[in-house]
Parts: sequence; structure tokens; C-alpha cells
Amino acid sequence: MQPTWLVALSWVSLAVGVVSFTVVVADTYLRGHRQPVRVMEIVWLVTVLYIGPAAVRLYWNWGRPEAFSRRRQEGQPRRPRRGIVVTHVSRCGAHCALGFVVAEVALYVLRSDPAQETLWVDYAGDYLAAVTIAVLFRYVGAPGRSVTKVWHALSTVVKVELLTITAFEVALFVWLTLAHRVVFPEPPLRPDSPTFWFAGQLGLIAGFIAAWPAASWQLDRGPRFEERRQGRR
Repeated sequence: MQPTWLVALSWVSLAVGVVSFTVVVADTYLRGHRQPVRVMEIVWLVTVLYIGPAAVRLYWNWGRPEAFSRRRQEGQPRRPRRGIVVTHVSRCGAHCALGFVVAEVALYVLRSDPAQETLWVDYAGDYLAAVTIAVLFRYVGAPGRSVTKVWHALSTVVKVELLTITAFEVALFVWLTLAHRVVFPEPPLRPDSPTFWFAGQLGLIAGFIAAWPAASWQLDRGPRFEERRQGRR
């Protein structure tokens, strides 16, 4: 069994994420601060779920629609550079977080021997699920008919998000490898344990931090984010 203090810490961390999630849910749906792009509501809810109060602060400063209305009234740009990067990393991070949850649970259920550790299979599943979710999110908001929408979603993810998603996933996988092999080697981490999800939270936070330079670089040298283009209209 995992040490009692570690199990307790895991539950506390998960509970803090749920409380942060509840705060943003209340602000979005009870107070009526809906996102102009509806998929961003999912993005911010997922982000606060794994980062916690720090992500609530990011949401309050850069994700809440009212924040941009206030800045416009004060004569500031609608979407400052930092806000663009925060939004982009949060969106890519939501893809990775959802992909992590979906893939890990599915592989655990489908695996014939739960005790068998095949981390590379898990990582491949996590990455493919993250990219698939990214394409689905883009598909929902893409214009045109079905075939056109699929192509638009794929090309947008490749041009705008794939680099950031990859940087996020690499940091997540490095941490998960350390967690499985060094930090929490016994008993093995599995999705039926709160410690597994606590380790996942830490990995997703590491991924968020690691993805920031990639997103910033892409803002400076790569294709401009859609949010920036919208802010100039």
C-alpha cells in the first residue's frame, strides 16, 4: 500500500482541483460569463481541474470574457500577448489532460493483465487521444461541410497546436516515467488509485510549464494564433 500521508495528500490535491472546477463552473453558468467560443468553457474547466487555484487566477485574468471587456474600457489591447499564450497553452493542455484521462482509463479497462506495465503503449495512447481531441475541438468550430471541416481541423491542429501539444506531452511522459520508476515505484501506480491521478496532476502541471516556451516561440515565429487575429479585427 501507498503511505497514508501520500494517499491523504493525493485526495487533498484532487479535492482542491474539484473546488477550483466548481468556482469556474459557477462563474460561467450561474453568473453568466459564457465564452464567445463555447469550446473554451471546456478548456478552462479542464485546466482548473488539474492546476487548481493558480489556474483560477489565470482564468480570472485572461480567460474570463469580462476581463477583456475591462481592458478595452481601460484602453488596453483586447488580447495582450501574455493572454494569447495563456489561452493557447490552456487549450493544448486541455487536449492533453482529456487525452490522458480517456486513454489511461480505456487501456486499464481493456488490459487483460492490469499488473502488466507497458508505459510506451500508455504514452502512445495518451498522445493519439490528445491529438484526436484537438482535431475534434477544431472540427466543432470549423466552417463548411463535413469533409472541408475535417481538413480545416487537421490543418489547424498541425499548424497551430501540434508543437505545443508535443512539448506538453514530452514533459508529462518524462514525469510519469520518473513517477512509475523512481518516485512511486511500489506498489505500481494504476488508475484505480488516487496517487495515480495525483501523479498525473503533477505531470500535467509540468507539461503546462514546459509547453509555454513552445507556444511563445510559435507566437513569435510560427503561424499567428486565431485569438490574435480576432483581437485585431
